[in-house]
Amino acid sequence: MPQRVEHATVMMLDSITEDDVGRKLRVAGRMLTYDPESAHVLLHDASSALLVDASLCIDLEAMHSVFDSSSDRSKNPNVDHSWALQRKSYVWVVGYLQRADDQLPIPILPAYLPAPDINPSIFMRALIISPAKDLDVVRLHTALTAMGEVPPTPYPI
Repeated sequence: MPQRVEHATVMMLDSITEDDVGRKLRVAGRMLTYDPESAHVLLHDASSALLVDASLCIDLEAMHSVFDSSSDRSKNPNVDHSWALQRKSYVWVVGYLQRADDQLPIPILPAYLPAPDINPSIFMRALIISPAKDLDVVRLHTALTAMGEVPPTPYPI
């Protein structure tokens, strides 16, 4: 019997609370920092931020040499690590929200950015990180807000 894949709930960063620990989430945010040694990413949207552990979804060999020097092509065409090189770009992250045993260190933020609201006791263990090149954050926020106001349709109809 085929296994069912658990769906990921789409959420905005400012909607995530400690009550969501253990859930599989899909979030979008602007990547402010990426630390290749710890594989930690800081996602930011509006006034909220979330720490992301990207260690499960990166190929270290590909990360250390994202582009082959003889061409502009990625060494592995099935792996897109371009997000790690593009600060302030939007990415989609799918993973599980987890509680940290110890508070995670907050990365140094750019000086031009006001300090966002970060909960260092929770983080997302990413399964997938992908660039969100054409993401319209305002429309996404509007759609998620509208979905929250509409009661879910009971199935089967």
